[in-house]
Amino acid sequence: MSELTGPEMVKEFFRLQYEGDYEQAFRRFGADGFTVITASNANPELTAAIPWAGYVHDGQDGYAALNEVLFGEFDVEEFAPQHFADAGDRVYVEGHFRFRHKKTGKVADSDFCCRFLLENDRIKAIQFYENTFAVAEARKD
Repeated sequence: MSELTGPEMVKEFFRLQYEGDYEQAFRRFGADGFTVITASNANPELTAAIPWAGYVHDGQDGYAALNEVLFGEFDVEEFAPQHFADAGDRVYVEGHFRFRHKKTGKVADSDFCCRFLLENDRIKAIQFYENTFAVAEARKD
């Protein structure tokens, strides 16, 4: 059994991710069958606008690729998870981010909500909801 509560685990996962230590975040907290979805799944129009959104990223390789492309395009100016709700096998997070696109210089400024599905004291799945319009617009020249 983990010594961390669900919200504490998610906070530590975010801390490691936003410090750039994706490998340790996954190693410490990722469950077998780990998946991540940005916004919605099976959405080719969304994927056309935001290459890492609209489909499932599987396992450690998918998680690493997601972070590589996202943070390859954007610098994080602010990432502020503000409220963590423990709902048994789920943790919900509300917050705000401000990312600047490295090529266009435009800013994606968005509130977010994120759902973490927990299994055996590990993170099984993440779904991240954001203002995808703002992210897509920041990518446009």
